[in-house]
Amino acid sequence: MWLGDHNIVSAAKPAAGVDLLATFDFSGRWNRNSFACLSSAQQSRFEQDFKEQLEAVVAELSAHKDRDGAAWLAPERLLPPRPTCGPYQPRSDFHVFVSEAYPIARALVPAWLGQRGWMEFPAHRVVAGEAAIAHELVHVLLPNGNRMLAEGLATYLQHKLFPTRQVFPNFGSSFEAMVAAFLRTHFPADPTGALWQMNLDALEKISTPDRMSLRIGADLIGSRSMDRAPAPEEEKAVYAIVASVVEFLVENPIGDDLLTAANFGSLYKSTPLRPLERDSGDPDRWQRCYQGGGLSYSFADLALLWKTYMHFMLFRRPCDGVADAIPVPEQFAAIAPVKKLYQRLHAMVGMRLLPAVRTKKKARTQSRRSTADRQFPARIGVR
Repeated sequence: MWLGDHNIVSAAKPAAGVDLLATFDFSGRWNRNSFACLSSAQQSRFEQDFKEQLEAVVAELSAHKDRDGAAWLAPERLLPPRPTCGPYQPRSDFHVFVSEAYPIARALVPAWLGQRGWMEFPAHRVVAGEAAIAHELVHVLLPNGNRMLAEGLATYLQHKLFPTRQVFPNFGSSFEAMVAAFLRTHFPADPTGALWQMNLDALEKISTPDRMSLRIGADLIGSRSMDRAPAPEEEKAVYAIVASVVEFLVENPIGDDLLTAANFGSLYKSTPLRPLERDSGDPDRWQRCYQGGGLSYSFADLALLWKTYMHFMLFRRPCDGVADAIPVPEQFAAIAPVKKLYQRLHAMVGMRLLPAVRTKKKARTQSRRSTADRQFPARIGVR
């Protein structure tokens, strides 16, 4: 019987000069037979890829500061000390399992169970070069009790650091393209109405380790229970949405003084992951972290700004066979922050404003062009 490889290698050397160790286990199993699920060459490539992505993630997380001037990830202590008592006493900082027995990659839920550093990857994803290594490393290095923030940051950084990698959920596409394709496919009669009907407030309240779901009007998108996996397209859409929200908060494409990496860092740190506890955070923490100059933003305020920006990016110009651009629904267009931001975005590109739409538009015939054929405008900075 093949008992599997347990390769312990140096994964990274942080500022303190102490090696982080990673144990790689490539034990495959079929019925009662065990075998190496990757060849020696494939194992070596994965281990090197793991090391390179770890170094990139550590550098990125260490470069950002919070409101107090502290790094998001302290370079002198990237991980807590290894436990020396109890049922889980790892020999290394990362215990990486690769096997065809795993349907999905996991690191956040094991961290919630008290096994921080335990990482699982499906063998077929590793062989195809589609393993979301950076995503899972963010879950180990900077886990979070708020599931939306945990998955949003991990997905956002995976794409930012390795934009050409074909990994879940966007496989190289922009998050805006993912959201647009989902809305037009699943809500063809009123895709813009679906954007504005997203219940992001409820999504933000989901705690780790519960699965994410999003209600759009009367429709529930994503997971419906812990025991039942969500539809793949719905799951990818939810991950793309939370990543887009985090991207919006960190990169500040609208030029708002309160949308800074420092404010996001303080917010993220306000909900640290505590094993076996469910706590998505106090809603008031958003206003405490996003304040300055006599202003403060609740999450509801920021969600409206994100929806305004997304509406402008996705629906301000004709595409997919639609003859006219789609205006903001009237009930939202009248909200002061939405109106002000939409006017500023239009002024930046010299476009005239459209009158607010009173009712849902009738379904129009749309072409079936692929996401790759759609063209979306570049990021916009509004000062």
